[in-house]
Amino acid sequence: MGIRHDIYYMLHLPWAVAQDIDRLYQLLNRSYHGPSKPMAAERLHTTLVPLGSYEDRIPPEILALVLRVGPQLDAAPFRVCFDTVQSRGPQREVGTVELAGHGVGVRPLFLLRRQLVTALRSLGWPEAWIRPSFYPHITLDYGRAPVGSRRITPLAWDVTEVRLVDSLYGQGLHEVLASWPLQDRQQSLFD
Repeated sequence: MGIRHDIYYMLHLPWAVAQDIDRLYQLLNRSYHGPSKPMAAERLHTTLVPLGSYEDRIPPEILALVLRVGPQLDAAPFRVCFDTVQSRGPQREVGTVELAGHGVGVRPLFLLRRQLVTALRSLGWPEAWIRPSFYPHITLDYGRAPVGSRRITPLAWDVTEVRLVDSLYGQGLHEVLASWPLQDRQQSLFD
């Protein structure tokens, strides 16, 4: 069996923010002794659009199409805010723990995702391959007992680029295939 390639558009966290989140999660886990599969700080991210799983290699025609989306982005950098640590999945079983945001703090992520999906559709990406729902979150742990839901001091940062990533399943590696900076296209009064 070959390597599975999961590709997606995502937002990578600035290193300082990833370290803050990692410290927060370590504090949460301080007295916990059950199962846990935490995400490494350098891999913390928010998935915007999953683009499929492929055995052995990404088909060239798929890669060519998804690479054409980035240059179509028309978004300025923006601030995002996450304010809740919560479990997802059955509340009596091991599942994921994530950092989530709500309302105004994550609204720009919905707009950015809409741009990506619109560009994919315009290039002929099959509608059936587009996940209809979107829930902005950062997975902190893939195999932990539930933590419930608790508000935290909001963690905010500026989003400045979108990445296309090949996640090599089971290897803990994210290979960046492309990245596109978000740019303010408004004319300055002083230009």
